[in-house]
Amino acid sequence: MAFSLTIQSKGLFKTKSINFGELIRNCELSYGSSDAFFVLNEGEKQGETAVLYNPKRIGRGIWYDATHIADGEVVVSYNIPTTVSEIRDFVRVVKEIKRQLRNIFMYCSEEEREYTVEALEANIDRMAAFSLEKLNDFCRDNTLHTLMLSLALFPWSLPDDKRSIYMTCKNLDDFEQTIHDLQSLDVYYAKPTLYKMDNGEIHAFYTLTEDCDSVFPNKASDSLTLEQVKVDATFIRFYIFSEKRPYEGYFPYDKFVEFALEKGATPFDASTLRVPPITKEEFETFVKSL
Repeated sequence: MAFSLTIQSKGLFKTKSINFGELIRNCELSYGSSDAFFVLNEGEKQGETAVLYNPKRIGRGIWYDATHIADGEVVVSYNIPTTVSEIRDFVRVVKEIKRQLRNIFMYCSEEEREYTVEALEANIDRMAAFSLEKLNDFCRDNTLHTLMLSLALFPWSLPDDKRSIYMTCKNLDDFEQTIHDLQSLDVYYAKPTLYKMDNGEIHAFYTLTEDCDSVFPNKASDSLTLEQVKVDATFIRFYIFSEKRPYEGYFPYDKFVEFALEKGATPFDASTLRVPPITKEEFETFVKSL
């Protein structure tokens, strides 16, 4: 679920460009492009689209789409539920777009209504209350065994303790602080590279980098967020950063998880582990144990 606004330049002389760098600076935001695994490639755009986020209060990300700016149109949206800070950031983005386009028309397709900047600002509390309601509902849904939300930087599977809190929470404070704290950590969030083998099987390969604090899936079967991709086997590879070269070979992913737990890996969320830095020598010991 999302709240989206189509913003259209209007008037006799329509403005048909957005200075993206100026938008980012004036709104004090960062940006990136989200890949197929919902992991952000920071500082990159995909054409005229990007995910915007506030590095001082990282939320779920604001979608920015200026693909049709030649026609004077920009679309911005945020996911529901989101945080109060991100709703305010969203309004700042809209105000900056209005400043650049000057005379605009705004329409929300979800609510089937027009908006003005003034009406948007007046609705911040209502929008936050709706996000809270949807967070409560999401966590109460007993048909969902795993609750996964896309955040600005990576996916997040809610652990049971957070799910329990958010079923009945009366505000978004803990939700906002939790997802900001997670995304502020200096960790590498691992994602797989997929290969189609000669026999038609799809194999997924993760790469562990020497001496790097990382986040990896608990199980090979949890390795993908793309439901339409069936992976037949998952492996781990090792990159020796100090020597700028990959370690020869690839190894069973499940055995790697056992090794990581022995080395002190701890839960990052309900479906991933935070793996402490692993040295070349430690990885060699793992290989010899196979």
